[in-house]
Amino acid sequence: MRKGWKALAFLAVVLLGLSGFTVASPNSRAAATGFYVSGSTLKDANGNTFVIRGVNNPHIWYDTQAYNALTTIKANGANAVRVVWSTSGSATRLQQIVDRLKALKLIGIIELHDGTGSNSTSTLNAMASYYADSSIKSILINNAKYLLVNIANEWGDSSLTDAAWRDAYQTAITTIRNAGITNTLVIDGSGWGQNDSPIKTYGTTLLNYDPQHNLMFSIHMYGSWNTSSMIGTELQAIKNLGLAVMVGEFGYNYNNGNNNLGSKVDAQEVMNQCQSKGIGYLAWSWTGNDSANAWLDLASSSDWTTLTSWGQLVFNGTNGIKATSSVASVY
Repeated sequence: MRKGWKALAFLAVVLLGLSGFTVASPNSRAAATGFYVSGSTLKDANGNTFVIRGVNNPHIWYDTQAYNALTTIKANGANAVRVVWSTSGSATRLQQIVDRLKALKLIGIIELHDGTGSNSTSTLNAMASYYADSSIKSILINNAKYLLVNIANEWGDSSLTDAAWRDAYQTAITTIRNAGITNTLVIDGSGWGQNDSPIKTYGTTLLNYDPQHNLMFSIHMYGSWNTSSMIGTELQAIKNLGLAVMVGEFGYNYNNGNNNLGSKVDAQEVMNQCQSKGIGYLAWSWTGNDSANAWLDLASSSDWTTLTSWGQLVFNGTNGIKATSSVASVY
């Protein structure tokens, strides 16, 4: 009996070992190839925490200038760039941008601007289908160590229900995952990116729905975030749900709130709270905004290099990019 017991025990250990070897969690599969979320933390392919510190850069609207600006953005300390893109963008040019990001040791967050403010589920899924196209998905898959996919910029206006947001993104997730893309997917809140209600209500539902369990959520902070105390409280509430979150865009208190976005956001508090909570942030935007939004230019539109007062705060201020940014360990 003792000998038989040992034989059975040995067989059990072997079977357990084989099971552990062949059945991996979605996160461990993602870890082998690219970014993944672990609870409320974003991890790179080496399993190290990565905290995004960067800016939005308008590649789709200013092709040459935005491409050349990557060097300056890196020189100012950024570790990531949100690539403003659209479904009109070619795979060839996107690959060139990705190659440049890698050469500069920057992480790219690719986003599509086609559906900004739209409530159309077909528009959202059209953007998901763009990523799933063979020429685009190969870029994402082959560069999973260096890229996150922000499915759509600010899809959903303030009238969109939380349930409609959930349902539409489930369809988009299916389209992308069925194409074999395992990259971390970033999902903006509704209300032009400013509502965190759907994230708090259905973020866990979407995370569990995703076969890779590899989702990060993004909030844009403008006029709806003028109450300074909300910033830390709401970000913490999302973290407490075990969800990964970033501030994908934010502005500041320009002209005492007398601006086109009604923004009186305490940008310093955004940076302080993100730093204390290990949350990434991406300021809007490098430069090239229209006249109504020119106050949000981080660099002068005349040379795409010289930092404005807004840029000085974001890059050189307390808890700004230079003081808090670290290069991803995959580099």
